Amino acid sequence: MRARRWITVVAGVVALSSPTGAYARGGGGSHGFSGGGGSHGGGGGSHSGGSHGWTGGGLPYGAGTGGAGFLPLLVVVAVLLLVLWLAYRRRKARQAVGLNTVSDRTAHRADAQARERAAQVGARVDAVADLDATFDRAALERRAVWLYVTAQQAWSRHDHATLQQILSPVLYGKWADELRDYASRGETNVVEIVSGPVVELVDVANRAGELNDTVTFRVTATLRDYVRRDHGPDAVRKDGSTRPVEYWTLRKSRDGAWIVSTVEQAAEGAHHLTDAIETDGWDQREVAREAVLEVAGRTAAKGATDILALTNVSWSTDADAAVGDLSVLDGRFDRAVLEVAVERFLEEWVMNDGSLDFTSVRTVHRTVMRDAVVRSVTVRSLVSRAPIVFRVAVEAEGVCYEVDRRTEQVLRGDPHRRRPIPFAFDLRLDDTSAEAWTVIAADVE
Repeated sequence: MRARRWITVVAGVVALSSPTGAYARGGGGSHGFSGGGGSHGGGGGSHSGGSHGWTGGGLPYGAGTGGAGFLPLLVVVAVLLLVLWLAYRRRKARQAVGLNTVSDRTAHRADAQARERAAQVGARVDAVADLDATFDRAALERRAVWLYVTAQQAWSRHDHATLQQILSPVLYGKWADELRDYASRGETNVVEIVSGPVVELVDVANRAGELNDTVTFRVTATLRDYVRRDHGPDAVRKDGSTRPVEYWTLRKSRDGAWIVSTVEQAAEGAHHLTDAIETDGWDQREVAREAVLEVAGRTAAKGATDILALTNVSWSTDADAAVGDLSVLDGRFDRAVLEVAVERFLEEWVMNDGSLDFTSVRTVHRTVMRDAVVRSVTVRSLVSRAPIVFRVAVEAEGVCYEVDRRTEQVLRGDPHRRRPIPFAFDLRLDDTSAEAWTVIAADVE
């Protein structure tokens, strides 16, 4: 009813503001404000009967055109009323679907884009499922819903045993830290699902090796999210969000079950709507890497007690040149082999919730790595002879930024912009590993 009244008012003002309406009103027409049986007059209208009206038919031309001088003002009023009415309709529409906060409205701006992306990814996944049953789309969607519901329930109950089963080790470690932080303050973050979740498959990577496969769902649900305190009143989210958007990336555990490896909020995870869709199971990059490592293994020096002594170049003055010389005698020192170790390390970093916690390195804040491409690897220095450890400088390009572990607030960097990224890595030679080199320390310079 209120919407219809707005339409009536706006329509009436616009009619009066038009040239026809203005002359009818000023020239003694029979319409008045609304005409006919309108609310301001019946029959001929209460403000003008027959040929009398407000001005009468016999007024001179100048008086008639004087009424038209209100035209600009009436147009402005009509536009303002129309804007107010449209804003009212938008607000009601948002409230109808629960988008009554800035946070929720911002998160759902990509709804249409997500639907288009899900249609594209769905078609690709269906093709992959013909060869790999673990990519059955219906089964994946059911798994994603179950994981989301189970995770929220376990989180609210501080059920660490369940969380350990359904989250990757790195993500569980992150959630466990947050739960302990709540417990230390006598608080429990309760997340109740009011409706949903709705899951949309928006990203997929079918890589070489079952453990490297990932699928990403855009998850929406209506929630009651609040903090229950042992002492004092409950607290609600500061942003008032009830319909958040999150991106949940699933990865296979060692027993083949899909578990959650990464959870990103709406802004942080929006890149999944534009990332390249990797559904080619015959991963050419990985095939090339395996070939490099195989050749390196065949040419590895055998029986040398001090491999580094095989070159006459000083390791203290030009370690990069020394490695180049040594690679002629031992393929494991070839620059391409070092690059394989660095590239695999960066990819594993990306798939572990943007955290270095999958290694022995634990930084104060969480350094998020996404979509990194290695441009060059240069050996800076020899750190240790037994075991052999090199410090290497890595020039890469991608998205890299630092966030607070607890609040997820971005502290440094831009989560939406690719940039050159200089790294310093420590690489250790592992005689027992087919991959030759292992990253044991990392630093973003």
